[in-house]
Amino acid sequence: MPFNTTTGVYTPASGATTANPGDIIKSATWNAIFTDITSALTTLGELLYSKTSVTATPYVPAATDTTALVNVAGVVAVNLPTAASRSGLPLIVKDISGAAHTNNITITPNGAETIEGLASVVIRTDYGGYNLLPVTSGWVISP
Repeated sequence: MPFNTTTGVYTPASGATTANPGDIIKSATWNAIFTDITSALTTLGELLYSKTSVTATPYVPAATDTTALVNVAGVVAVNLPTAASRSGLPLIVKDISGAAHTNNITITPNGAETIEGLASVVIRTDYGGYNLLPVTSGWVISP
């Protein structure tokens, strides 16, 4: 499938843009085009809607997780993978435990990487969270 999840660029399947007026539509080409579009849309859907309910600590997000909903009361560790392994895919970490300001969710980047230059960040408020974007040096927090 010619959908690049790093750059976000979709390149149509062979034959999708090379038809000329009067050409006969070939079923194999037609089917390949729609198989490719289906695959690209499925990839997008999985990236957009991959929510994980975090119920144990420590938690290490999978490469395809886009939203980690932390539903654990108390002290929780979220250990990030390398930013490079995320291929530009952001990660939202959100506290949904309802623990009334008693949660401490510590998010720690991998190795020498940082989050906004910090060795870790902590979510200390009920229903708080961060939208983390992978960059060359680690992670930045997006509004």
